[in-house]
Amino acid sequence: MKGAGYAGSGRLGKFVLAFVLLVGGACASGGGQSLPALEKEAHGALAQGDARTAMKLDRQALALSPGDPGLLNNLAVAEDRLGEEKKALRNLEEANRKSPRDPNILLNLARIDLKTGREGEAFRTASKIIPMDRWPEGFRTLMGKIDIDLSRYAEAHIYLHEALERHPGNPLILTYLGIVHYRLGEPADAKKNFRDALSRNPSPGLRQTLESLLKNPGRVLGPFPPRVLKDEEPRQKNAEESP
Repeated sequence: MKGAGYAGSGRLGKFVLAFVLLVGGACASGGGQSLPALEKEAHGALAQGDARTAMKLDRQALALSPGDPGLLNNLAVAEDRLGEEKKALRNLEEANRKSPRDPNILLNLARIDLKTGREGEAFRTASKIIPMDRWPEGFRTLMGKIDIDLSRYAEAHIYLHEALERHPGNPLILTYLGIVHYRLGEPADAKKNFRDALSRNPSPGLRQTLESLLKNPGRVLGPFPPRVLKDEEPRQKNAEESP
């Protein structure tokens, strides 16, 4: 998700995986620092894992440009990193009211919804991005995860294969794809995906999950009864080259 702003996060069932979302901001100046300088510092702090400093800088930026939807999104990302999902959701909802067709804000909203167990709402929010001319980076991966949670495995398979074409060897995408193959009754393919993901230097948390999936996938994934949404928007092919 490349641009000039921030990162979002999502979950694999109970497994925490972070996604990066970059968005732009307005230009202004005031106080001791310009708005672009504050945004740059905040982004750098978040990239280094210092979400608390990023949040402080984001709030300073918002003082220079109150209500700016891009800055609200940036603040929400930092808040989410600190486990403040309710505050993040409020800021994203305000940002969405001001800029309802911003795909980056919609993507972060969907991620928060998915993270807090509202898969249906996440699907409805993320689906608003489908007819857009450009898809933000990470959209295919997120849609794949949402479709997994909604037992839409054929759709998830398409999104995740497209994401993997753009990011070969990504351990998160391989893990999701393995879950899809397992749900489709293809355990050999699922095991291959999990093994490939494990060989790609995943994070410690994902590594532990993959080891458990390889040892006993049924115990990790548990029963998964189908849940299908009604009145879903048909998927449309999009030309944007992003995962």
